[in-house]
Amino acid sequence: MPLPDRHLLIRALESDDRNAIAGLLPAHSDFLNVPDQRPLITWAQNRTTAQLLLEHGADVHTVGRWWASGFGTDKVRIEVADFLVERGAPLTVHAAAGLGLTDRLRKMLDSDPELVEAKGGDGCTPLHFARGLETAALLLERGARVDARDDDHDSTPAQWLIGRAPEVTRFLIEHGAAPDIFMATGLGDEALVKKLIDADRRCLAQRIGRLPDIPPIGHKGRGGSIYQWTLAFNSYAHQVALLKGHEGLYRFLYEQSDSETQLLVSCVLAHREDALAIAANNPGMVASLSDLDRELVARYCWETNTNYEAVKLMLDVGFPVAHPERSHGYTPLHNAAWAGSADLVDLLIERGHPVDLRDPGYSSTAIGWAVHCCIVAKRHPEAEYGRVVKSLVDAGCPWDDIQLPTGDSRIDDVLMQRP
Repeated sequence: MPLPDRHLLIRALESDDRNAIAGLLPAHSDFLNVPDQRPLITWAQNRTTAQLLLEHGADVHTVGRWWASGFGTDKVRIEVADFLVERGAPLTVHAAAGLGLTDRLRKMLDSDPELVEAKGGDGCTPLHFARGLETAALLLERGARVDARDDDHDSTPAQWLIGRAPEVTRFLIEHGAAPDIFMATGLGDEALVKKLIDADRRCLAQRIGRLPDIPPIGHKGRGGSIYQWTLAFNSYAHQVALLKGHEGLYRFLYEQSDSETQLLVSCVLAHREDALAIAANNPGMVASLSDLDRELVARYCWETNTNYEAVKLMLDVGFPVAHPERSHGYTPLHNAAWAGSADLVDLLIERGHPVDLRDPGYSSTAIGWAVHCCIVAKRHPEAEYGRVVKSLVDAGCPWDDIQLPTGDSRIDDVLMQRP
């Protein structure tokens, strides 16, 4: 399928293909300043290319509005950001911190010292967006609170930066930021991991998105821990260790964990032999799991963690097939249908998942979730929604709330043939 012209422009900008950029711009200058989208000029790799886009109508004030909150600033090259500010792009303290424009940030703080605690996107302070060590050091020097928490995720700058700027997270820890097991594991700092375990072994059982320690989306009406985006959704520190390439640290964490945590970690990682052995040696363990842990089947059917082998393994060791979760979606079947995962949908139906359940928010069955994601949300263009809907209809899933035609030929071919 050919890429839309805007995506072609973005690809050309990312590779700094001047010929392609020059060929696309004359006919598509209307893409340059689309409201509520990242301005194309912020993809420029250097000043020369940025100047070319300015000549074709890129608006620096659109840029200033886009980066004002601080979000997205780490994706803009520093030399391009500086060039755009020179050309008149408005600059907030949060954008200056996130863009790494430390000299400009210094002048802003000289003019108004209270800006060091100003609230930007999600109620973050400038330190939450610090691009590098020099920026972080300046902000701390000017009185920034090292463990300030944002309004939406209740998370600190060190937690926000562990994914995109781990060297800043380490610097903040060295300057008094409170560490946790996910931060330490993300850094691959075995000494710090051991220190945290010695202080409280319960940290080994913590999971991103699991209350009470690392809240999920929706807790108290907020966005849940920022770790969901900076590290991984619904994951243990063990998984973070593997994600970051720290295999030795993973083994250490696993060996230090109690058998229940080892079972859960083995399940979400689809380590079949380990999970089956633990379950066999502890026959009552799965039945005694908390409701929060039973949610793992549904969570690993959701789009952030879709994992057929992990779900199959959890069902094989005795997890209930239809236990719901409320942070992302609802039942495992609703979640798998939303993600367009036909294999998961078939597995769940095969294992006896009820197909007539309706979620409490929209009173919709799994078919409704599949259709909505396919037609409205459009989050998974690669997904097999026709096959998902066929499996659900064949299993007897109600679809009385679906208006035909839906607009997707794969789904319509299934539903319009049914009485």
